[in-house]
Amino acid sequence: MAYLYVALLAAPALVGLPAGAPLALGVMLVGLPVWFEAARARRTPFDVAATRTIAIVLACAGFLIVWSLLSTFGATQPLRASRYLSTLVSGFAIYLLVRSTVTRQQILRYIDIIAAALAATALLSLIAYDIAPLHQMVFKGTDRAAGMFKNPNQFGMAISTTIPALMALLLSVRRRRPFRILCLFLILLGLLASGSKTNLMLAWASILTMLLAYAIVAYSGARRIGMMALYLVVTLVMTGLGILALNVLNPRALGLLSQFLYSQEELESLMTRGFLWRYSIDQFLADPFLGQGASQRIDIFYRQADVSHSHNLFLDYMRTLGAPGLLSVAIMIGAVVTLCLWSILGMLRATRGTTSARMICIGLSLSTLVYIAANMSSDSFGPSTSPYFWLFTYLAFAARRLTGSSSQDDFGRFPESGSSTEPTLQKLFEND
Repeated sequence: MAYLYVALLAAPALVGLPAGAPLALGVMLVGLPVWFEAARARRTPFDVAATRTIAIVLACAGFLIVWSLLSTFGATQPLRASRYLSTLVSGFAIYLLVRSTVTRQQILRYIDIIAAALAATALLSLIAYDIAPLHQMVFKGTDRAAGMFKNPNQFGMAISTTIPALMALLLSVRRRRPFRILCLFLILLGLLASGSKTNLMLAWASILTMLLAYAIVAYSGARRIGMMALYLVVTLVMTGLGILALNVLNPRALGLLSQFLYSQEELESLMTRGFLWRYSIDQFLADPFLGQGASQRIDIFYRQADVSHSHNLFLDYMRTLGAPGLLSVAIMIGAVVTLCLWSILGMLRATRGTTSARMICIGLSLSTLVYIAANMSSDSFGPSTSPYFWLFTYLAFAARRLTGSSSQDDFGRFPESGSSTEPTLQKLFEND
């Protein structure tokens, strides 16, 4: 059930439930009692710092759920609150999913499933260039691929968020490396087709960061410096080759990318988004305590299209839930960012733990940070992409404890199911 839920996250617009809810949400609601009972039966996979951070995060999420419900009284569109409620309830459900199922083996499998689902979506998007029925479904009458998401920015955000975790497996786990290289290649092409400039830059920066982190973790002394320089050069060369390859494989996508980066239209986009942010601040100042109501739409038009949110996580919660909502979401995101940065720095400086365990902790933590960064100018923590945030966050928190294990087994081993040698977290904790 968890595998099905994780796979369906890549297709929120494929099959819609009533009120536009994605199919993955239905699977989550069915799986919730199962994950709850399984979580009760297991010892926590999180260390003390992660446990305390999760307590803060879930406390803030719980308050935001209550405050969102209260804010619907007198709101213009009270049913719009379901957007926030779906996102926040997912935080509790995915916590139970991770706590009830996570092992060393499952962390790798979850990342592989996410990458494979997005790669399949990206492949479908590339095929859609030449197949009219698919083109309408994927491109929705525009020049930017949305995949199986509702808009191209969501598609790009899911890809850029997944790339650091996928890079960690590709670099440090030998098994299934060809499969992961193929997934990375496809989702990068899908990201180019989406035309999401912010997520393209985040993806490039995260790939370079993961390569440099691997040089620090896997090497020492003069060789470490040499490998860092080599990876920097390789990244620049691969960027150039990627542009050339794109010009051969899909010159239209290259033209769109150039347009987004250099054209006057992009300058207009930035100016209009700045207007959205100023408008959101003005609405907050008009009602700084109660706000407009959870997830209420913005009653202006953005580039000839109706806009449902502020295109900024903090501004959207500030506009709709007032100062209490802003404070709660700021504490929640601040706690996650603090622990993720602490994890990354700790893994870079650590002397314990295998290279693969440290790299996967770094990759998962960086995936969480990339999602947060993308939400500063786009999705506003929407229900279609927020499950990626929750899943990578909890997996990153669980991965912290793996590096403290005394076991020297390869982090990437896939023992047979039910085998007595399966390296579960519970067995590792008993050894501790």
